[in-house]
Amino acid sequence: MEKSLFPKSIRLFLIDGMPNGRVFAELSNWIGKVYKLPRTMIAPSEDRIDLAGTGVYLLFGKDPDDDSRDMVYIGESEEVYKRLRSHLDGKEFWNYAVVIISKDDNLNKAHLKYLESKMYDRASEAKRYQINNINSPTCSAISEPDVAEMEEFFSNMVLLVSTLGFKVFDK
Repeated sequence: MEKSLFPKSIRLFLIDGMPNGRVFAELSNWIGKVYKLPRTMIAPSEDRIDLAGTGVYLLFGKDPDDDSRDMVYIGESEEVYKRLRSHLDGKEFWNYAVVIISKDDNLNKAHLKYLESKMYDRASEAKRYQINNINSPTCSAISEPDVAEMEEFFSNMVLLVSTLGFKVFDK
């Protein structure tokens, strides 16, 4: 995990009042929001309006061929909730989804592709999870200011994903 230059304040909200239920995490002074959703709670998450928009996501579970090996699928979508619903039938291995969105709904398709590619590359380098993606994502060309913003967004996202218990990006 990257070292932060400043102390951080993280707010966790237990949506269902249970630690093993739906959770969202927010970092003070950051436009992002991270959801941790058990597979069994995807359908009841239809009421989460912010999940209807754009975001990147990770599906976590065990490798069906080797139960001792953790597995992850990395994706992006302009309609995250619908995409998660499609994975209920299409991918069997996962138990948890972690979804990263922007609170101001300001992530466009190019941002999503940039983040997805960055997530894939970082998870590949860390080698802690078997990656379930068939193809490696392509990175969209974005402007220099957008790169700076997405690098900061990614850094904060890594901190929260790790805090939620998924060390997929940590070497």
